Amino acid sequence: MTAKNKANNKFLSNLNNKAYKKVYSNFFTFLKKREINSFVVSLSGGPDSLALAYFSKCYQILNNKKVYYVHIDHKIRKNSSKEAKDLKYMVKKFQINCEILCWKKNKKIKTTQESARIARYSLLEKFCKKKKINALLLGHHQDDLYENFFIRMLRGSGIRGLTSFSSEETVINKSLKGYRPFLNIKKATLLKVTNKVFGYYIDDPSNSSNEYLRIRIRNLLSNLQKEGFDKKKFNLTYCNLNSANETLKYYSDQNIFNNTNYFSKKVKDKLILNFKFFNQPNEIVLRSLSDLISKINKKYYYPRGKTLINKIYEIRDNSFKKTTIGGCIVERFNNTTLIYSENIK
Repeated sequence: MTAKNKANNKFLSNLNNKAYKKVYSNFFTFLKKREINSFVVSLSGGPDSLALAYFSKCYQILNNKKVYYVHIDHKIRKNSSKEAKDLKYMVKKFQINCEILCWKKNKKIKTTQESARIARYSLLEKFCKKKKINALLLGHHQDDLYENFFIRMLRGSGIRGLTSFSSEETVINKSLKGYRPFLNIKKATLLKVTNKVFGYYIDDPSNSSNEYLRIRIRNLLSNLQKEGFDKKKFNLTYCNLNSANETLKYYSDQNIFNNTNYFSKKVKDKLILNFKFFNQPNEIVLRSLSDLISKINKKYYYPRGKTLINKIYEIRDNSFKKTTIGGCIVERFNNTTLIYSENIK
């Protein structure tokens, strides 16, 4: 038996643990159901992503599939490059080849968690395109879902914003989807897997800093649990909201289907909206228009809701002629409205 086979067998032996075997079984079913064979793993180096790397490597060994592991070095923290090298060296011991991509930050861009997140996804998109991969696996878990809900609530998000994280799939661009196979798994479970298999993970100091809203929300949830916060009841409420969101999505899709047309067969990034498009309830118009903007600009994120609502009121006015929003131009001609990218010639 070769040294590589011995290493693989030792790696797979952790699946003898019933709890880990169950997680892997669900992980395998998740991939099979979506017909995902090869994929990219976003490896931050935290316990969640390392647990994802473990089950992905098990899948890779057992099914002989191509799996890529990518770490983004944002170079925000002083030791980030050293941590990236240490991570690459450590996972290499387990036959995991991790590629490190560095964020070359534009000096004009303010360094925030949001700008870092956008940069991370941009680098991952380019990597996936280069490797001709259309599936990106993310290590988000159940605790992330709770935190994201309260963050969105504090920001005044609507139903779509509050439930956006509940989806196990997210469209990043027309040829790439992000997948969250661990949304039903607690962080504590993933931490146990990582400690058992690797005995190592990157401890991001920002995870203990109250400077960031996510950490303050995390601490709040911890205190709420001590006061009797019932996650089962929260999950019921979340499911009800998600059901309402799906209903609104249906009517929004109908509005787009019934009241929009391509400007021409050759021009797919210029659309005609008839007068009925803006005669729907506010939430339907909001969703429909944001979906179109996202589609035209080929971006997975939507324009800010408050900004878009103000623009909708502006467009509904009889005197409306032209405006710009989310990188798109909206222009009125008699009873029809055109929407197209700012970059279109």
